[in-house]
Amino acid sequence: MKWKQLVIPAVAASLLLSGCSMKIPMGEEEATPTGNETVSEGVTPAIEARDSYYQMVIPFKPAAARGLAQRQVSSSLELEEVELGLMRHSTGAFNPDQFAYQEGQLLTNTDVLQLLGRKSKEQEDGAFVPLNPAYQNGTAEVSEADFVDANKESPLYLASLVEQNYMQQSDNGYALGGASFALILNREYVFQAPNFGPTYTERLDESKVIAEGERMANELVTQLREREDFKELDINVALYMKASQGSPTPGNYIKSAFVGKSDQIASGDWKAIDERYYYFPSREATNEVRDDSQKFTLFSDRIADVFPDFSGMIGKGFYQNGDLSRLEIDIPIQFYSRAELVGFTQHIVGLLENRWEYNRSVPIRINVTSLGGNPEVTIVFEEGMANPKVYF
Repeated sequence: MKWKQLVIPAVAASLLLSGCSMKIPMGEEEATPTGNETVSEGVTPAIEARDSYYQMVIPFKPAAARGLAQRQVSSSLELEEVELGLMRHSTGAFNPDQFAYQEGQLLTNTDVLQLLGRKSKEQEDGAFVPLNPAYQNGTAEVSEADFVDANKESPLYLASLVEQNYMQQSDNGYALGGASFALILNREYVFQAPNFGPTYTERLDESKVIAEGERMANELVTQLREREDFKELDINVALYMKASQGSPTPGNYIKSAFVGKSDQIASGDWKAIDERYYYFPSREATNEVRDDSQKFTLFSDRIADVFPDFSGMIGKGFYQNGDLSRLEIDIPIQFYSRAELVGFTQHIVGLLENRWEYNRSVPIRINVTSLGGNPEVTIVFEEGMANPKVYF
C-alpha cells in the first residue's frame, strides 16, 4: 500500500493489523507456546506489497534511546513521518532484500541528549560534543536578562535525533551491517523566557537551517567514528525539517547522504529530496497545487449532490518530485441505518470507477467514519486494481 510505508516496527504495528489487502506468506505451522520456550533470533515474514519493506529482526529490541524522540516531536503524525520516512530513504543505502530492520541500539538517551545540547567550553571526557551552536557569547550560560536576546541570536537548530539499525544475517544470527540517522531540524525555534515567562517563536531562515544541518551531520559522523562500534560501520544520514507549530501536515525530508565507511560527508554525497504534504481543502493547496485542489473539490461536490447529510471531507496528499504520490481522504458523516452506509459506499465506489479525476496510478484510501470518529468503511483503490476494495 503506497499511502503508508508499512513496516514491522512498533510504530507501524497498528497499520499491519488493519492491512486486510496484504497477503502474508505462511510458513510452517507453529506449535502453541507454553511460555517456557527460548525464542531464537530471526526475522518477521516478508509481505507482498506495492513497495519494498524491511523485515524486522525478532525478538523485538526497543531502541536504546526509546521515547526520547516522542518527547521532542510534537505530534504522532510528525514522528511517524520521521521514522517511516527514514526507512524509505534508507533503502538506497541498505537494500531491503539484504538487510533487516532493528531499532537503534547504539546511542543511549544520555548520548542523544548530549548531542542535542549547546556547545560549551566545558566538555566531559568521553562524552559527545553537542551539535547545536553555543550562545553567541560562546558560553553555555547567560543571564536571565539576556536570555531572550541570546536565544534569538543563537537558536537551537537540531530538535532531535533518530537512529535506525540495519542487520545482515550471519552464522550466529543477525549482525549489525549499517546505521541510519535522521537529524530533525527546527523550522521554527520555540522557547520560553525564564520563570514561566512568555513563549517566543522565531521563524528560522531555511537556507541557514539546511547549512547548519549539514554541518551537524558532518560533526555527528566524525564523532561516531571515534567510537569502536562505529569505526567500520556503513552510515547513512538524512535531514528532516519539522512542520511549523499547528500545521495539520507533518514536515518533510530535504536531504540524505550515504557516508559508507568514510569519517566525513563530502558535499557531493548529499542528495536533495523533494517531498511535501498538502492538506485539502487549504489555501496552500489552492495556491500551489491548484489542479489537484480543484479535483478534490469536484469529488466532494459530487458526493454532496446525492447525500444531503454530507458536510465535507479532508484530504492529505503526499507529493514526491512535484507529483501527487498518494492521497488519503477522511469523511466524517452521520448514518441512521446500515443501508444508508452501504448506499453511501456504493456511491463513492461508483465515483472512483467512473468519475475519478485524479491519475489512476495514484493510490487512494478513503476512510469513512462516524461523527464521533469511529471507523465505518475503508475504501482502497490502487493502480492495477480492476475495482476499489471495500472493508466494512
